[in-house]
Amino acid sequence: MSQRLQSIFFFLSALLFAMLFFLPIAEFLGESNILVFNLFGVESSLPGGTVPFSKWYSLPVLVLGITAMLLCGYLAMGLFRAVKLSQFVKLHKTARMAIIVIVAWIALVFAVYVPTIGKSVVGLNDTIYKAGAFLPLASLVMTVAATSGLKKDIKKVRSTDRIR
Repeated sequence: MSQRLQSIFFFLSALLFAMLFFLPIAEFLGESNILVFNLFGVESSLPGGTVPFSKWYSLPVLVLGITAMLLCGYLAMGLFRAVKLSQFVKLHKTARMAIIVIVAWIALVFAVYVPTIGKSVVGLNDTIYKAGAFLPLASLVMTVAATSGLKKDIKKVRSTDRIR
């Protein structure tokens, strides 16, 4: 079975979300201020620049990012021990939940946070998406690929159970 390939994909997906702790998601260039959006909030990159958001503003983004990272990490470790059909089915349900969390993170960031922060910048000249904006998209692709492989593994286990 190709469990190891799915484990690698889930591990890489968790690693991509872990990299979000160190990389910015977007940068907003205004007339008098430059705001940087990351998992920990919105910060001004200019000395003395004002930030119109509280420190707790991006807490939902942080919570969803940590949840996605932990789910993908759990799936990567769980596939090494999975032998029975019930274990594979449980992991498949968890993988679908991870996909939902990643899609919710992407929707929350791009549909709510980026437009809201952009509106708050006085004289917004440009919005620059940084590497952190594209990592969850790559994580989603890897998670979907691993989940489809997991579904194939479930079919293999079911077919071997019928033969016995």
